[in-house]
Amino acid sequence: MRCLEMNRPMNPEPFPKPARQWANVLVIAIFFSLLWLPTLDKCFNLDNSRPPGENRLPAPFPQLQQPSLAAAQKFITGLEAYFNDHFGFRKKLIRLFQNWKLGLFHDRSVYKIVVGQDHWLFWGEAQMVEHFLGLAKFTPGRLQLWQTLLEKRRDWLAQRGIKYLFVVAPDKQSVYPEELPAWLITAVPANRETKLDQFLKYMQTHSTVEILDLRRPLIDAKKIAPVYLQNDTHWNLLGSFVGAQELVKVLAQQFTNLPPLQLQDFTWTNMAYTGGDMARMLGTDAVEKNYFAFNPKPALPRLRSQENLNYPTAWGLKRILTLENPEAASTTVVLFTDSFGVSWEQFLGYPFKKTIFLADNREFNPKIISENKPAIVVNEMLERYFYTTDPEELMGRDGLP
Repeated sequence: MRCLEMNRPMNPEPFPKPARQWANVLVIAIFFSLLWLPTLDKCFNLDNSRPPGENRLPAPFPQLQQPSLAAAQKFITGLEAYFNDHFGFRKKLIRLFQNWKLGLFHDRSVYKIVVGQDHWLFWGEAQMVEHFLGLAKFTPGRLQLWQTLLEKRRDWLAQRGIKYLFVVAPDKQSVYPEELPAWLITAVPANRETKLDQFLKYMQTHSTVEILDLRRPLIDAKKIAPVYLQNDTHWNLLGSFVGAQELVKVLAQQFTNLPPLQLQDFTWTNMAYTGGDMARMLGTDAVEKNYFAFNPKPALPRLRSQENLNYPTAWGLKRILTLENPEAASTTVVLFTDSFGVSWEQFLGYPFKKTIFLADNREFNPKIISENKPAIVVNEMLERYFYTTDPEELMGRDGLP
C-alpha cells in the first residue's frame, strides 16, 4: 500500500478546460495566419502602404543567363536580393518600425535627419555638424590632391582648346543656416571657416583653376523667394535656375555669343507638393511649401533630346542626355553633374547649341569629350560630396597622363 501511495501523483493535472483549448487553437491559428500573410500579400497585393523612401530602386528579378555553376550562384544571389526587397508586407513593416521609433522614443537617429526650425529637414550624415561648424578640415595633402586633380583636367582640356569650370553646389545648411536647430546655430564658433572656404582660399593662392561657388548668388536670391526645398536635400527649381543662370553668366565673360538665361522666359509658379526625399525617410506626407513648377514660354525654341540610360563609363553604366537647340550659336558644353545638376536639364539646353549631361559628379570622361568636341566642360559637385570624395581615386579613374 505504501508503495502504491508513493507512486500515485501528488497533484494530478486536470483535463484542459474548454476555454484553454480555445485559447490554444486561437494562438495556433494566429501563428499560421502570420506565416501565410507575406505569401497572401505577394499573391493578392494586400499591402497598400506607400513605398518607403529608400532613395534606390528595388532589386529586379534575376535572369539565368546560361547553364553554368557561376551563373547559378549569381542567380541565387540575385534571387535573395529580390526577395529581401519584395517579401509580403515589407512596406507596412518598415512604416510601423519608423513610426514606432519616432512616436514611442522620439528617436530620429534611424532617419539620419536633423530637424530644424519650422520643421525644416537637413541631411545629418557625412559629418554634417562638423563640416557646418568648421571643425572638420582638409589636410594639406588633401588640398594638394584636389589642386592636382583639377589642374590635370584643366590642362588636358586646354591642350584641346576647351575651357574647364569646376562648380560647387551648396548644401542646404550653407544657404539656410538660420533654419538649423537652435543648439547647432548657437554652437557656431567665431571666425568659422568651412572646408569650402579653406579650399577656395588655398586655390586662390596656389592655382589658376576657375571655380564657381554658388553660395552667394543663392543667399541673395532667397530674399526674393525660397531656393531650397524644406523636406528635401535639394534646391528647388528656382534655386536650380539661379545656379544655372550664374553658370551662364560666368561662361559668357569668355563666350560672348552666349545668350543670358532670363527668368522672364519661363512661367514659374509656387504650388503645394507632397513629399521630399527626407520626408519619405521619415514616413510622413508633409506638404512642401517651397516647391516651384517651371515651364518655358512659347518664345523659347523647342529642343531636341536624346537619352541613353546605359552609357558605359569608368564608374559603371550611367545616364547620358543630349539636348540640341537649333536656334542657338555654335557653342557645345559637356556637364558632369550629380542630382543637383540634373535639374539644370530644364534650363541649360537653351543657351547652347548642344548640351551633354552625364549624371555622375565624379566623372571626367575623355571619350565623351572627344566625341562631342565641346568648347566648355563643367564639373558640378555638391558641397558634401566635395568634402568626402577622394580626389586620388578620381585621378585614377580619369586615366589622364
